[in-house]
Amino acid sequence: MNLQIEIFIIEGSVYAGSLKDFFKKINIENCEVAILNADYVAGREHAEFAAKKAIKSWFKGKKVARTLPMEILLYASATRQINRALEMGIKENRNNRVVAVIVGSKSCVEKFKNSTGFREENVLEMTEEKIENLKRFFDIKDEEIEVTGEGKIPEIIRERIVIYDILK
Repeated sequence: MNLQIEIFIIEGSVYAGSLKDFFKKINIENCEVAILNADYVAGREHAEFAAKKAIKSWFKGKKVARTLPMEILLYASATRQINRALEMGIKENRNNRVVAVIVGSKSCVEKFKNSTGFREENVLEMTEEKIENLKRFFDIKDEEIEVTGEGKIPEIIRERIVIYDILK
């Protein structure tokens, strides 16, 4: 079976009051939306790679989560521990810097933006603070950085995703 699925990665900020209410807003028919905290996303490739792996696993019947957005979050965080993966999710009652992974059609992107008040902005830049967050969250050792250099952190994280996929 060859499924043609479109994945859209958009970056910006969104306010989430009640998480329950926020997730009701993004429950859009024929669309799946995973929201990632941009402070733990090492670039667009990280989000897209995780989404593709999660979708492939989902349709092969090798899923861990009950929903595709949660499966994407598990892959993006490279863990099967839902509580750990949720650290990479959005927080309640605050403005969140996010990467939205939208699976569906182009209209899903517009519906998501309209229903949430999403504001597009560049939130994927690699700052020193983000590098420290990524090293801590993904348990990247200083020795790994010494060998590869900080510029390879996105590749190290994608490697963690591959290892997660193999071991889950």
